[in-house]
Amino acid sequence: MRKIYVIGIGGSGAKCVEASIFLHCLGVYGEAQLGVFLVDADSSNGNSQRTQINLNNSIECYENFKQVRESDFMSAGFKNYGVWNPLADVVHETNLQDIFNKPALNVNSPALGKLFDALYSPQEQQAKLDVGFRGRPPIGSIIMSRTNLDDLKDIQGALWQKLLTDIETDKGNGEEVIIHLFGSVFGGTGASGIPTLATLLSNYFQDKGLRSGFHLNASVLLPYFGFEKPQDTEQTIFAETKFFALNTQAALQYLTENANGVFDTVYLVGNEAKENYRSFTGGAQQQNNAHFVELYAAMAIKNGLEQPIGQTQVAYISRTNKDGLDWEDLPESQYIKSKLAKGVRFACAWLFNFSLELDSAKQIGARKFATGAPWFLRFFDLKNPNWESHARAKEVLDKWTRGFLIWAQQISGSFDQGEQLFRLKSLGNIQANQQNNYREDLSELINDGLIQSTAERRNDCLDNFKNQLTDQKMQLSQPTGLVGLAHNIFYII
Repeated sequence: MRKIYVIGIGGSGAKCVEASIFLHCLGVYGEAQLGVFLVDADSSNGNSQRTQINLNNSIECYENFKQVRESDFMSAGFKNYGVWNPLADVVHETNLQDIFNKPALNVNSPALGKLFDALYSPQEQQAKLDVGFRGRPPIGSIIMSRTNLDDLKDIQGALWQKLLTDIETDKGNGEEVIIHLFGSVFGGTGASGIPTLATLLSNYFQDKGLRSGFHLNASVLLPYFGFEKPQDTEQTIFAETKFFALNTQAALQYLTENANGVFDTVYLVGNEAKENYRSFTGGAQQQNNAHFVELYAAMAIKNGLEQPIGQTQVAYISRTNKDGLDWEDLPESQYIKSKLAKGVRFACAWLFNFSLELDSAKQIGARKFATGAPWFLRFFDLKNPNWESHARAKEVLDKWTRGFLIWAQQISGSFDQGEQLFRLKSLGNIQANQQNNYREDLSELINDGLIQSTAERRNDCLDNFKNQLTDQKMQLSQPTGLVGLAHNIFYII
């Protein structure tokens, strides 16, 4: 089995991992295991926390729905390696002065003390780092460069050791392995983490004679959003949009000079029209909506599997119109459209219809409900529907479909010009469970510019799919019950 290891560095990196998780749930990466590892100095970062929630929901959904091999839904598994905080070993030292013991540095090595002062302003030396690297790559780089993959002993180090051991084991077993890093190069954590950690990984496996045996790729995010000065801080050191271009230039120059032989393929992804996010100095409030740039970044995993190893190259892709996004603008457009469209249609059909109908069946009784819903007979025993055995799977699928639709709704809404790819705004506030204007015609959920005939719209109505569910020839062979129902819906919709 193919093994894909994704490493999300910083908040933007975590959001790209979130996109890769949802794509994997829909079978985009084929028969593979997705290992997820997050890197963030801000342990309470809202973007990283949301990714962890969606990862845990996806893992639980996989455990409940993995039985059906004929269906692409949850057809391959996950492994969660946790979140590594590069500051975990200096938890009691909150700034650069404390971490590097500047008083001792000045006494024992005055030259290094002067260099420290030359490289870092007093404000940078004293800035508290409990909310990350504050959009300053030099701060992140000096912290990241302290990492020694051969000498990580604490609990946080155990996360790395588990990841590295699994990669070595996979290579020893002859598995196809890809490591894919995600992160922005215009902020602090990603700009410092991508080149530093990639070099550490490359050198680590080079020393073990394994570097030529796997892909080491990265989706590097160029500026695609901006924000004003955060209102929740009195600090003078914080991420600022005005430094994004300078940070990007420095990071790309470093990659140009040092990435050869480290990466196999580097994907540069950005957007000229910047999304405007609210700004917070780290913490749980730093949770930005999903963006189509992150979808592009996650799709690079599949392309990277097809690229050569040991020939460092840079890849990019452009859109037809800078003011919008068409399905044809996506790589392997028809393939990715079929996967994402099926995912959206399935999630809407389940969350806003089938799940609610099962609640109704439980309330009024299976026999009475089935008189108006013959599809129910194909999956449940009228005498003993065994609701209790299905309760957990239903709860898990409800959570997963809700999280997926929130993500898809945000992706489609990441344009000032209106929704692209999907039409999900009419679903209302999905997070607050305030849906409205839900339509039976599932074709209306996909924004592809196609005008369907009356017959085609009729075929895309939920009633038609329910009729197909009653036809045994249209069904997957196994299983029955709620799991069988969900997979059959996904299969035919």
